[in-house]
Amino acid sequence: MSEEPIWIVTREDSEDETIEGGKGWGEDTAKKVSALMPKPVDPEKLKYEWNRTMRVVWQLIQEAEKEASGNFGMQLDEVTLAIEINGKGQVNIMGACSSEANGKGAITLKFKRAESK
Repeated sequence: MSEEPIWIVTREDSEDETIEGGKGWGEDTAKKVSALMPKPVDPEKLKYEWNRTMRVVWQLIQEAEKEASGNFGMQLDEVTLAIEINGKGQVNIMGACSSEANGKGAITLKFKRAESK
């Protein structure tokens, strides 16, 4: 890591604990345990991932504006996104119905068209 790391707090699941006589006719059953753990992330990797994601978001916004104005006579005014940064420094756009997003925090970005003067 080139600079001081950025610390990302993320949930980490482990299956180290077992419950005696749990479900399954007396078999030992693994119990998932979740804990919030800080993870170091290289700032350069985070910048790269962030910029890559924002470039794609910008392209999507431009396409949406073009489609809305050309086909529907409308103008895009505002875009709201939920962005997650995981413990590996990956920047992800969170889907509304994502089962992977269960229990995770996210950054919400709200882009609004600048008022013309």
